[in-house]
Amino acid sequence: MPKKWLIAEPITSEIQKQFPEFDRVVLQLLWNRGQQSQEQMDVFLGPDWSRDTYDPALFLNMHTAVQRVFRALNEGEVITIHGDYDADGTCGTAVLFITLRDVCRSFGFDESKITTYIPHREKEGYGLSIPTIEQLSSHDKTTVVITVDCGISNKSAIDRGKELGIDTIVCDHHAMPVELPDATLIHPQVPGETFPNKYLCGTGVAFKLASALISEARAQGAELPEGFEKWLLDLVAIATVTDVVPLTGENRVLETYGLRVLNKTRRIGIRKLLDVAGSTLGELDTVSIGFQIGPRLNAAGRMTHAQEALALLIEEDEVEASKLAMRLQEINVERQKASQEMYLEAKAQLGDVTGLSLLVAVQEGWGAGLVGLVAGKLLGDFGIPVFVVGKEGDRYVGSGRSIEGFDITQALHHAKDYLDKFGGHPQACGFSSHGNERFEHAVEMMKRYAAEHIDAQTLEPTIQADAQISLEDISWELFDAVQKFRPFGSGNATPLFVSRQVHVSSFATVGKEGAHLKLGLESQTGKRVEAIGFRFGEWTQKLTLGCAIDIVFEIQVNEWNGNRSLQIRIVDLQLL
Repeated sequence: MPKKWLIAEPITSEIQKQFPEFDRVVLQLLWNRGQQSQEQMDVFLGPDWSRDTYDPALFLNMHTAVQRVFRALNEGEVITIHGDYDADGTCGTAVLFITLRDVCRSFGFDESKITTYIPHREKEGYGLSIPTIEQLSSHDKTTVVITVDCGISNKSAIDRGKELGIDTIVCDHHAMPVELPDATLIHPQVPGETFPNKYLCGTGVAFKLASALISEARAQGAELPEGFEKWLLDLVAIATVTDVVPLTGENRVLETYGLRVLNKTRRIGIRKLLDVAGSTLGELDTVSIGFQIGPRLNAAGRMTHAQEALALLIEEDEVEASKLAMRLQEINVERQKASQEMYLEAKAQLGDVTGLSLLVAVQEGWGAGLVGLVAGKLLGDFGIPVFVVGKEGDRYVGSGRSIEGFDITQALHHAKDYLDKFGGHPQACGFSSHGNERFEHAVEMMKRYAAEHIDAQTLEPTIQADAQISLEDISWELFDAVQKFRPFGSGNATPLFVSRQVHVSSFATVGKEGAHLKLGLESQTGKRVEAIGFRFGEWTQKLTLGCAIDIVFEIQVNEWNGNRSLQIRIVDLQLL
């Protein structure tokens, strides 16, 4: 289906006059991203750690949490860090474990009292459970639990812990439940919370607690230098990208500095993981995290147990780290194969989706750890909200992915009477249900809700472009200006531009089986630009020399044999 191009409304001449120091295109990019004051623009283009990050003490309950942890350390109590099984949960668990390990070593505390627990995705499910809290109390003798990337919706388990003498500190960022747990809550969105950054990932919240713990340890005489906590930012950078939180405000600062730390990480486990992934220190960016680091960390939780990813992140022995990295690589290969098979089965099962507002694919044996990945891929294919559901006996576990403009969690709320558990975000969610009839009723309710709330316009695929420019505007100066907008990610997408009435001066297929399109483009005034269109190879059957096209593109650099030249990457094109 052809995509509709939505180009941001051009800035006015009055806006340009307010900020004469900015190039028109650069000012347009800033405006599109909500940076519409001099202060906002300065922060966005030049993030500064001391100026643009928030003191952890701004969390209302931070002092209480820090004091409880230090009382436990001083009295030799067992502290368990309970994380989630995705990259955000494992990175956040690692942040707190490493911090408490360092604090113990600084004071001579028994570091064996610092333990971790991550539930098995399929056997235990998400969050802190009553069986887990009872096990931690009886077997591990835990008296303090710190949840990471979970906990805010686990009131019953936290209440049970209190009965057993366990105090819980919740480090979470997920949506508010109807009833909050009786715990020390470190969560930016808790009603009444004054911490300014409401969009931290789970690891970001854990990092704030870790920073406060390090500050307190330093105040008590620990030899931890100023800025010691910044070495944890490699983990924050990974989680901020993999959990798709907006890269604006403080998150942009955390990611910017986190990438600097990641590119010189001291963590032997991450270094070994980069080796097996074929990544290069010094060249890592958000794309490296999204396509190389994140999938390998997430693979453990999807296929085996997330504890294997956590073990790599906290490992200090080089030989053991190498073994763990190779293990994650093997798991990731298995994950790729299994998810591809599941994807092909689900796509075949869905068949013709014309006229549908919600897609549901379900099959016996599909792993709960992979249904979300497959749902995301099917959403990319069809542009229609989709649930992929694994069935085991009469138990169903599903994951949903949605388009902009349709909050898929509302469909779950609509079917809540037939679901055991559910939750998530507007574009990504999960649920479980048992009983064939209950599940069928749930699907019926969700489809009905989608049909009532999604129209053809909502389903129309679109591309958001930042500005319409001419080929003459493409220059090294513009490329360098665009680079100042890095790191790119959620809330700060790679800038896309539209150019119209450009002429094709050459075209050819490149790559395996001619899958990609290489173009020579020329403007009406003679400006020439080289272009590459990945997976656009079939367009050689439609183009002719000299024909005119409209294009959506991003500006890139082509490096070959030591030479650098500007090129554009085609995102979409239309033949005139």
